[in-house]
This record gives sequence, C-alpha cells and structure tokens, in this order.
Amino acid sequence: MSNGGGGGAASGGGGSTQIGGGSLLRRIASTGVIAGTVLLSRLFLCTTQTVEYEGLEKFLELLRSRREVSGRRQGLVTVSNHISILDDPLLFAPLPLPLLLHPPSIRYSLGSHDVCFRNALTSTYFNLGQVLPTYRLHKSPLGGPFQPAINTSIALLSHPHHAWVHVFPEGRVHQKHDYQMRYFRWGVSRLLLEADVPPLVVPIFITGLDQVMHEGRGWPRFLPRVGKRVRVCFGDPVDGSRWEGLRREWKEVVRDCGGDREKLRHADKAVELRIRTTWEVRMAVGELRRQLGFPEEEKGAGLVETYKLPGMRKMQGKLADGTWERDDV
Repeated sequence: MSNGGGGGAASGGGGSTQIGGGSLLRRIASTGVIAGTVLLSRLFLCTTQTVEYEGLEKFLELLRSRREVSGRRQGLVTVSNHISILDDPLLFAPLPLPLLLHPPSIRYSLGSHDVCFRNALTSTYFNLGQVLPTYRLHKSPLGGPFQPAINTSIALLSHPHHAWVHVFPEGRVHQKHDYQMRYFRWGVSRLLLEADVPPLVVPIFITGLDQVMHEGRGWPRFLPRVGKRVRVCFGDPVDGSRWEGLRREWKEVVRDCGGDREKLRHADKAVELRIRTTWEVRMAVGELRRQLGFPEEEKGAGLVETYKLPGMRKMQGKLADGTWERDDV
C-alpha cells in the first residue's frame, strides 16, 4: 500500500487488475460482463420486487458529466451501507445502457478474495466486472488498510483516471432491523487522504435488500425472496470542505515522516487522521440514513470496541443484539 499518496496496480492471487485500458478483446468482455450483470439485476428487481429510487436522476447526471475521462478533474467515491450479498449488482441496476456500454463510466468495487476470487472462473468474472480483490486480516497477512486493492483504488481515483470507486466500508453484510450500521474500516480514509486530488464523495443508503436475501432465511436458502420493498437513496455529493482540513493535515504528516511508508503506517498522527476521516465518511452516510426517517443509532454503534463485546465477535451468523452478519462483501 502506498502511504504517501498514489498507488500501483493490484495483484492478489485472483489475478491482476488492469487499470484503464487493456486489449480490445478484454474491453469487449468487460463490457459484456458488466452490462449483462446489470441488465439481469434490473430484470430481477423490476419483475420480483417493488423498487423505489431517490436522487437517481441527479446521480445519473453526475455520471454522464464524467463520461469523458479527459474531462474529469477528480475521482468519484460512492459509499453505502451493506445489507445483503446482492447489494453491488442490484444497487446499480438502474444505470442506463449508454453508461453500461462504456466501462470507464462504471464503478470499480472491492470484493472479498476468498469469496469472489476462489477459482479461475470466478476470478475472471469479477476481474472483468471491475472488482478488486480484498483480503481479511483474520484470513490473510495481506489484509487490512494497507493492501493492494486500496493502493489500486487510490491510483484509480488519481490522475489520469479519476475513476469511480464504490466501497462498502462496513466490510461485511450487516443486517439490523433499523438499518443501524457497523463501524467503518480505515481503508476508506486512505482513498480520501491519498488520492492526488480530493475525490467527490456521494453517500448511498439501501433498505429492503436484507429482506430479499436475509441471513436468517430458511430453505431454499440459495433463492432470493420476492415481493419485498427495496429502496435506494442517492445522496448529494458531500461538500468538499469536509475533507480540506483533513487532507492538509495529512500532507503535513507525510512531510514530517519524510514520505516514509512504514512510518506513515504507524505514526500516531497518521492513525488519528485515518480514524477521524473514516468517522466523517460514516457521518455522511448516517446523515442520509436520518433523512430517510430512521431513529438515532444506539450509543457505540460506530465504534470498533462495540464489536469486541461478548456475543458480538462472530464472523457470521446472529450476534448478541439480534443483528445478522456475513463475512462477505
């Protein structure tokens, strides 16, 4: 991971991830995978669920304004809660065909290596679908905020790509009855602090997909449930001033550490900045949640310490407070 800004291409067991280009055949294959997946997702949603989108037109207008890579001046980061294993394809089901047929307009996403890249077939599919392999610390020494996928994301958000990266900062499926979120992981802070220019940040909030694929569902478990109400709200871009002071402090830390990557991993000020930045991202998504009418979160909801309490440390299944989780993104 590049701690002083920038980053390189990621390679992690599931195959390398190419940035911005590749052969004509690969671009055609990528277009087919992305368009096919999104169109199937749209068909599924429109024929089996009741779907409501808020703020969609403004979001689509933003994507259209970024269609030409040469005209972009900053990257785009979308962040959302994570409530089912179907979130990623169904979240972007309404994207219009002209965008789907233009891979540079489509998001890059982060997916668990041990789930999405478990064999050659799934690795090929998710690589073509612009998914970057991520690792978990309890499963791999490559895990954590300093892993190749975050480096690649920083590079994608920087010049000359200024691409779109979507992240689920909770890092796993989290299903709670009032859509209260877990703590956010620090990797998202690196995207905001280390991209060469501050990316545009758009919060998104999803409800209903937890009922489509609830972790407590019975047989037939592999089938999604139908007849549910799904709601996706695209928020307004976060005011860039929210990150200005944090990025200014980060540049000072980089200078004080002489750009030393190892020092930047562990320096107290660097760690504190990652924590504060991650909290600001969570607050932006939380503000959107409140706008949708949900109650205030319980005390400690966004703190990592809460998930170290007895009954809250499971990797998946039902937690002590009735929440369902899945070690999957």
